[in-house]
Amino acid sequence: MNFRQRVEAAIERDGVQTITHKLVIQGEHQHDIYVKTGWWRGRPVWVDLTISAGKDGENGKDKIPRSLAPLVVDLRRRVIESSRCLSEIVCREATLLLSSRRCSLDELADLWRATEGEPRGRCEQVTDELGDRVHGPFDAAAKLFKLKGKEWEQKMAHVYEDEEVEKMISDCQEAIEETPDSFTGFEREFIRSVAAQNETDHLSEKQIEKLEQIWEERVR
Repeated sequence: MNFRQRVEAAIERDGVQTITHKLVIQGEHQHDIYVKTGWWRGRPVWVDLTISAGKDGENGKDKIPRSLAPLVVDLRRRVIESSRCLSEIVCREATLLLSSRRCSLDELADLWRATEGEPRGRCEQVTDELGDRVHGPFDAAAKLFKLKGKEWEQKMAHVYEDEEVEKMISDCQEAIEETPDSFTGFEREFIRSVAAQNETDHLSEKQIEKLEQIWEERVR
């Protein structure tokens, strides 16, 4: 079972932790944007954006002639509905990248940064060196990831229990005995070295990360 399959199984049994952050985009109208991230074993594995219908901002009503108000309201509703549909599609693809470990939250921020969309305007919660204006929900989320990503990673960090590490080593050793050719020379030597080290000392975070990667890719 690869990493993505394990993530999907964790989601099905509600084993994923979540962080929800509210942003407010203030343009002609005010919209609440709820940015949700899901975390499993210390990694972000899914993302979701919820866009509110919005309410009149400063002088929003005064700018619309009364005779055009119904048409404008309907147009705005359609725009936000389109944004929600787009958000659902984009977040689904982003989740696939995250859950396959093909993209980090920081890299996702780079992909989303400056993406045009609605609503757009001022968003004080993600003020950075470029100011507080955002081009749309994805740009706002990207700025949030840049500002909060490291903090979230520390908060959601996974602490590996000794039993978890021992099981991965044991599984890899058994798999090497059964099908040694399915492992590279480096991987066989790495498993041998961490198995010996684990007898007397703890492995480093990078060693455990590499061990888990080999375990996921080679052990069925």
